[in-house]
Amino acid sequence: MDSTPLPDNYPAEYIEEATLKDGRRVILRPIRPDDAPRLQEAFTRLSAETIYMRFFEAASALSDQQARQLATVDYRQCMAFVGTVQEEGQERVVAVARYSVSPQSEPLIAEAAIVVRDDYQGLGLGKQAMKQLVRYAQAQGVKGLYATVHTANARILNFIRSSGLPFQRKMVEPGVWEIILWFEPRENQP
Repeated sequence: MDSTPLPDNYPAEYIEEATLKDGRRVILRPIRPDDAPRLQEAFTRLSAETIYMRFFEAASALSDQQARQLATVDYRQCMAFVGTVQEEGQERVVAVARYSVSPQSEPLIAEAAIVVRDDYQGLGLGKQAMKQLVRYAQAQGVKGLYATVHTANARILNFIRSSGLPFQRKMVEPGVWEIILWFEPRENQP
């Protein structure tokens, strides 16, 4: 970490180490404003397919403004966890799991997204990052997460099915699902 001071409300108690299926260790921690350049660097290491499945568009870079916006959260309405490793003597981001609360929703639900660098996919990092995000969201009063998912994204659809959380889905346009994951079973799901 550089010498940039942490925000006053930085939830340091949520920093933890995750061990992946192949034995590698990743630090899962709340994002910090100084992560903006690490997000840009991580983006350059994503495959075109991973970028498309996460952002629904082809892109080759995150602008400085986009990176700053993604790295700056209020730790309540908007939260993100990053998975970081040491590579070549530098801290690098290999995963991001985030949510943003929809204030008009009742019950309180948040839009969620996750991306894992291609060389770290399939090792359990996404599940561990999402578990951390869910735990944090529940502590903030969030009742569920929703995501827009491309129907061809078999990896994330399997991830959702294996989460153990009740979910519902609806087609919002050809090839695109909106999926809501509830943290607890619901009697009359909307």
